[in-house]
Amino acid sequence: MEILKIYPENATKKQRYDLTCNPENQKLSLCEGQRLEIAAWCRYEDADVKTGEPRDLFSIQTLEGEVYATNSPTVWREFERMVEMFGPDGVTAIEVTSGTSKNGRKFFTVVYAGE
Repeated sequence: MEILKIYPENATKKQRYDLTCNPENQKLSLCEGQRLEIAAWCRYEDADVKTGEPRDLFSIQTLEGEVYATNSPTVWREFERMVEMFGPDGVTAIEVTSGTSKNGRKFFTVVYAGE
């Protein structure tokens, strides 16, 4: 496992563990329609359990300490746009939304929900 980006940069050992390894982490897709206030976030690479191939993962920790993770490139792309626009500490809240692809498949994304 390799951490590619993390906020805050001085994340505690507990935050690093929770954001990357904690088996109690939940799927971000379970939060569809919800607003999540962000305390920490992490983009990291880990080996796929089935294939051993590396895969990008993204997780957020809420102010309540809950951690939600996803392997969705769409979610990360949209979140990264927010970080580029507002800075790593500027993305204070997101809302998890969904859409339908041209192929008719449901996908998840996030939108800025701060201030």
